[in-house]
Amino acid sequence: MLKDKMTKVKITFLVIVVGISSMLAAIVTDHWAVLSPRVEKLNTTCEAAHFGLWRLCKKSIFIVEEDPQGKGCGPISLPGVKNCSYFKHFTSGEEAEVFEVKTQKEYNISAAAIAIFSLAFMTLGSLCLLGAFGKSRDYLLRPAGMFFAFA
Repeated sequence: MLKDKMTKVKITFLVIVVGISSMLAAIVTDHWAVLSPRVEKLNTTCEAAHFGLWRLCKKSIFIVEEDPQGKGCGPISLPGVKNCSYFKHFTSGEEAEVFEVKTQKEYNISAAAIAIFSLAFMTLGSLCLLGAFGKSRDYLLRPAGMFFAFA
């Protein structure tokens, strides 16, 4: 029975490590969403964009040939003029240029708080899980699961 429980804990730990890695990749990367409008005519410039937690990048791409798949402006890796603006998460949002001031202020507060609290809950869950590897410390698995659910 003890070996079966240890196997379950190891599988749970593996899933948690994958989750933490995915969370850290989501915080660091700029490609949460890629916006690519549909192209109506050739020899025009279209604007594609991608953004993440920290910045928004717009790219003007000159379209010469039609996309055989008909997906639109892109891919974002095509050559073009790139313009990136960084989100200022911990400011009041008064000098925001990307969105309206009220929307930017709400976005700044909620995005920063969610990312920080999520990271803290993942850390607490990991500490509880590491503590559960000792003998007769199975009671730490329940709080670990709750912390990961909160994250």
